[in-house]
Amino acid sequence: MTKEYETSRTTDARRLKIGLLGLSDPAPWPGELIQALDFCDVHVSPILSRPSAGDARAAVWNDWMRQGDFDWIFDVSGGNLSTLALPFLELELYGACRTLFAGYSDLTPVLNALSAATGKETLLFSASQNIPALCAFLKEGDPALMRPDWHALGSMRLQELVQAPVAGGNIRCLLKLAGTPWWPDLTGRVLFLEARSGNAMAIASMVAQLCNMGVMDQIRALALGQFTELQDPLPVVLTVLEQMGARMDLPVLLTSEVGHAPGSKGLWIGKELFS
Repeated sequence: MTKEYETSRTTDARRLKIGLLGLSDPAPWPGELIQALDFCDVHVSPILSRPSAGDARAAVWNDWMRQGDFDWIFDVSGGNLSTLALPFLELELYGACRTLFAGYSDLTPVLNALSAATGKETLLFSASQNIPALCAFLKEGDPALMRPDWHALGSMRLQELVQAPVAGGNIRCLLKLAGTPWWPDLTGRVLFLEARSGNAMAIASMVAQLCNMGVMDQIRALALGQFTELQDPLPVVLTVLEQMGARMDLPVLLTSEVGHAPGSKGLWIGKELFS
């Protein structure tokens, strides 16, 4: 029996059932996370830490969704390979079960595809980034994990966006969906963007691509999180919007609490921003 098959043991039917898997690159064994989730019934993908084809990674996800009794499935991977698994995911299974799916970074395409296909929210969040807050949320329902602090650029009132659902995530990974059947309808949405890698020129080129796709004319607001390699992404983004002739009345929201930094909070995809 390989290490990946080890799970927490429980006879308590009221324990949360949690799945840990990787639809992207092979992930390190999440020992610290498993130990912290000792109050849950934890199941770990048998192929989490070894190279595997996209259909094999998707098969684990499909099987867990068919079981239908997981409370949460947290993807603990990242990198580059999620779109190799995406065509093999049976997206409709997600809408038919109680399970909630969470991941971040390269899981951005999957999070948005699932939400778009089923109308059910997903969670942009790395379970390994903020373990104490995750445990408080799962144990006690502490909502702090899902409530990043926002402020608006200019005079816009945040409350005006209460009815606007969120799409997006990591900008590089979101753009992997461009031209595919899984690209979400962004009309009337709050588009959230963050980035781990990318200097000013790289981020400018990706924002320009979104402009060229007409995205900035469709969305209700633009929300920016952490851009790890940029101290302040706002001047870069605003310069591109101006140069590309985008709507200059586009509301812009900012948070420093969602992204790749340790301690980052979660953000619901497919759910109203301030619900």
